[in-house]
Amino acid sequence: MKKIFLTLLVLISINPFAQGKIGLLIIAHGSPSEQWNQPVLNIENQVKELLKTKNISDFDEVRVALMEFTDPSIATVLKDMENKGITKVYALPLFIAPSGHSLYDIPTILGLYYNQEMVDDIKEEGIKIVDTRIKITVGPTLDYKNVMKDILLDKVNNLSDNSVEEALIILAHGDKNFKPIWEELINETGNYILGKTGIEYFDKAFVEVGQSFAIDGVSPIIKASENKKKVIVVGMYLSMGVKNMAENSGFIMMGRTVKSKKMFEGKNIVFLEHGLLPDKRIAEWIVDRAVEWLNN
Repeated sequence: MKKIFLTLLVLISINPFAQGKIGLLIIAHGSPSEQWNQPVLNIENQVKELLKTKNISDFDEVRVALMEFTDPSIATVLKDMENKGITKVYALPLFIAPSGHSLYDIPTILGLYYNQEMVDDIKEEGIKIVDTRIKITVGPTLDYKNVMKDILLDKVNNLSDNSVEEALIILAHGDKNFKPIWEELINETGNYILGKTGIEYFDKAFVEVGQSFAIDGVSPIIKASENKKKVIVVGMYLSMGVKNMAENSGFIMMGRTVKSKKMFEGKNIVFLEHGLLPDKRIAEWIVDRAVEWLNN
């Protein structure tokens, strides 16, 4: 009996689930804009409520952290988790698809990847690299199981009134180093929406969250307007609406700035006001990934 008791003590001492607590860390990019950050920060309570509804009590802490620009930072949240006795964390990067951010920046910040140039760049941006004893596992980006296709389908349906006469344009950030993955993701999503709505015309463009809208986004939209009576433009962005991009971007012509929206005057072009958020399916996707990890 004494031998069995000692064996149990040894097993408990090496089992991190028995020894400590588990945390779920949801990581998003972050923005100087409070309007961008708030829908992301709201996910924290949505996930907590969903875990409670599903009677999943394995996670002692559920937190959202932002990679840059503002608090709560990744380092701050993990330090807080460590102070609360968290010993194991599942970190989900809330990014659209694999990119330099999800595969290099975040692992570097988490202390899971080291490259001197990358470390220097991150520190130069004022981002603190994590120093923690917590065991961290990094999960997939939103392209895994593609939760976005049904979210965008609903948004397109809300903007559509006559699919035969409409064109669909999907804008996304993209990453030139992972172009095949992004191409496949957007084509899969676009074709899915076409199959569900009856829209026949589809095109896409990679636009860096408004920065290159005038250069890369305007042309396919204008082309679509020449082929169909109405153009529906949606974005595969977490918390940024393409309407804001269209209204605030511009280009230089003959020494003066011309707003991109001037190019759309007289045309029936509808821009989606919001990004993927707010939508409860993002929280559901997070919980599903967390449960997969727990059951592994």
